[in-house]
Amino acid sequence: MKVAQESFPGRIRILPREEALEAAREWTPGLVLWSDGSRLEDGRVGAGVAWQTLLGAWRSQETPLGRGLEVFDAELAGACRALELAIGMEDQGPVTVFMDSQAAITRLSHSRRGPGQGLAIRAATAAQALRDRGLGVTIQWVPGHEGIEGNERADQAAKRAAAKPRRGGQGELSLAYINRVRTEITGSRRQQWLTKRLSQRSAAAQRTYRAQPGWKMDPVAAAAPKGVVSRYYQLKVGHAAIGTYLRKIGKRDSEACQWCQAPSETVHHLLFECREWRRQREKLYKALKEAKVALPTAAEEHPEGRILGDPGATKPILHFLNTTRIGAPRETTALRRAQADDEWGLEALEEAESDGVG
Repeated sequence: MKVAQESFPGRIRILPREEALEAAREWTPGLVLWSDGSRLEDGRVGAGVAWQTLLGAWRSQETPLGRGLEVFDAELAGACRALELAIGMEDQGPVTVFMDSQAAITRLSHSRRGPGQGLAIRAATAAQALRDRGLGVTIQWVPGHEGIEGNERADQAAKRAAAKPRRGGQGELSLAYINRVRTEITGSRRQQWLTKRLSQRSAAAQRTYRAQPGWKMDPVAAAAPKGVVSRYYQLKVGHAAIGTYLRKIGKRDSEACQWCQAPSETVHHLLFECREWRRQREKLYKALKEAKVALPTAAEEHPEGRILGDPGATKPILHFLNTTRIGAPRETTALRRAQADDEWGLEALEEAESDGVG
């Protein structure tokens, strides 16, 4: 197949949501088609196209695609089929295809390498054929499931298509499908490895640190001062400079709390009980409430594992650690060094929280 060109030979329109809804409800000159893709729970996918005849009757076409593809591929296939149908119809002026997938529309805007390249080239070829006949082509986003009749009919057609057997047997696996399966397998293996390693730790360590989904670093923690975030992760894994751990590795004769002289300086004690940090703890609890993180209760045996593992609690805990010396070296020189490391700004947490998942 000849590559049409790197950019789509037509208009790509992704308007703000309300404007997009208004545009979809208004009369659009020329031939208007609606395309959609669907994937069933058993992995079968299909594409659907809907349009109105000159007399106002609705028509639809269903394209079963089988397994080994993603909804992303089905959305692209639906757009391709809509443009190809337009080629075979009588000229009715400019051609507009409405789709509810911004990811698919963005993919159609170019034919560079990556998932969906073949379908993007196919769509560009069909659009160029229409332009060669003097017909303008527009791909336009419409928010899905908003009661827009054309979008609803295309959605229904796609679901019917997915439930039908693919003509010609099973096709090739798409790159989008392969990428997803690879990611799922890699994630599953990582989780199995982490679960196995955690199971080999002591019962106390397992209660403090719980495996969390995902392997990307929390952006809020990534933006925190290095001294604070270091103590944060040390508390999570049970290797902080606190009584129980220091006694375990032979750095201290007693595990008593260095701040309030309680018999045992544990993560639980420092976060929820130590009298030295009462005022800071009040602010911590207030911040946790605002972040909609449940506070520890008397009935909860080990709340530290839950709270340290909740992304919503990251920012409150980092602020708490920044206002205390929990987990920090008690020696004067090391303490000054840790304080200097922290000076470059918890303000960055605000920006990180707005940019990522905190």
